[in-house]
Amino acid sequence: MKNINTINSLSLGLLDAGGEVFTNFPGYMSHKLFSSLGGKITSVNEKTAYEVAWGSSFAGKRAAVMFKNVGLDDAADPFLNSMVVGVNAGMVLVVFDDVFVEGSQSRQDSRHYFDFFKGLWFEPYSVQNAYDIAYKAFSLSERFQIPVVIRVTNQLVNLNGKCKRKPKQKKTYPLIKNHKRFVVHPVNSKYQRAVLAKKNTRIQKYIDSFYKGMIGGNSVESAKTVVTFGCCLTEEKDYIKRGYNKIQIYSYPFPNFLTDIVQKSSNVAILEQGDNFAHRKIQEQMANALNLESNTGFVPDKSNGYIISSNYEKLYSALRKIRPTCLIGDLGEYTKDTLDSIDGVLCFGSSISVGLGCLLAGKKNVFSIIGDAAYLHSGKNSIVEAIERNLPIKAVVICNGGSQGTGGQIIPGDLYYQPNGVEVCYLEYKKSSEPDFEKALKKIVNTKTVSILYIQM
Repeated sequence: MKNINTINSLSLGLLDAGGEVFTNFPGYMSHKLFSSLGGKITSVNEKTAYEVAWGSSFAGKRAAVMFKNVGLDDAADPFLNSMVVGVNAGMVLVVFDDVFVEGSQSRQDSRHYFDFFKGLWFEPYSVQNAYDIAYKAFSLSERFQIPVVIRVTNQLVNLNGKCKRKPKQKKTYPLIKNHKRFVVHPVNSKYQRAVLAKKNTRIQKYIDSFYKGMIGGNSVESAKTVVTFGCCLTEEKDYIKRGYNKIQIYSYPFPNFLTDIVQKSSNVAILEQGDNFAHRKIQEQMANALNLESNTGFVPDKSNGYIISSNYEKLYSALRKIRPTCLIGDLGEYTKDTLDSIDGVLCFGSSISVGLGCLLAGKKNVFSIIGDAAYLHSGKNSIVEAIERNLPIKAVVICNGGSQGTGGQIIPGDLYYQPNGVEVCYLEYKKSSEPDFEKALKKIVNTKTVSILYIQM
């Protein structure tokens, strides 16, 4: 095969591995990967792009999202919550770290997000390695039920090389309805964090085993060692000329026994692109070997005392009767009803874009339920994307006069304006009379366009 660049190798790896849904907001090199994958419609922002991809994964299709390093700041809310709730079908985030500041306002190292919930990150070092990682990322995501991150830096982007491809895959998974697993809510927090801790233990064991055959024999006492994280070809040349033994690392976490190699080497150089992230991690591991304690104090867990509202029982009972394929919720006092009706919740303002991801994955009759504060916060951004993608999402907007969970603060914005192509219905809920929720929902259930039902609570 003729030489190709890293962007093309990543694209081939994701496509050969059965990736079907790809989302993007343009930024340093990310849009080139998106185009290489055949992407046509750009999301309105990185947050929405991430939520749509997660929605497709939730609904059973392998999905990947890509943007630059500062784009991860915009997508931090859904990204971090997806680390907690996990995935269904494989999900991959490709983040382009512009460490040379070629097209960014400042240098930012995305690896610091690893410190929140860990997980599994890769940093390729060659064209072939980029393909291999992209090809394997979906299956690893499914194996550990967590999004896999691929970090790409400037030196890697500029590489060219040969790439040996592997057999094409195609895998889809059934929609899993497990509110304890996929609904972000205080009452699920303790369970989800415990599950995440077990995932990270399994990931570390996998990484330790993965590297053992490659670098386990490099722990020679008094050897000079250069440990390279990702692609640092320019920097490592001088060390190799001076007789340093090179160890190539391209994952976070890295193997635990790397600390032993560092301790037994007379001279050690840590090479990485961006901040001294890996250097600091190695120092932390060495400190842990000295049995240093870390005590952050007692933090009480009061999540079990969170009140689950019964105010929405009649609405959810009606929703259950019309049998939506997916019922995607949002954050608010309506998130957890007493009937556990909602199938998935990712983050504030995400229900419509996650619903779009479910539709992209081939699901029908998808309903998204959202409060007026969450809708104005970021949910309404997804309406224009739904129109652009021609996805008939059904949205129920609960209009209860503001952010009721925090005291009813009014959120600025036009709640009711909708662009052309949106079918709008209204229902006023007066406690003195029984509203016909089911009748109102049926008005939008069979529409072929984007439909919104405003319910005045």
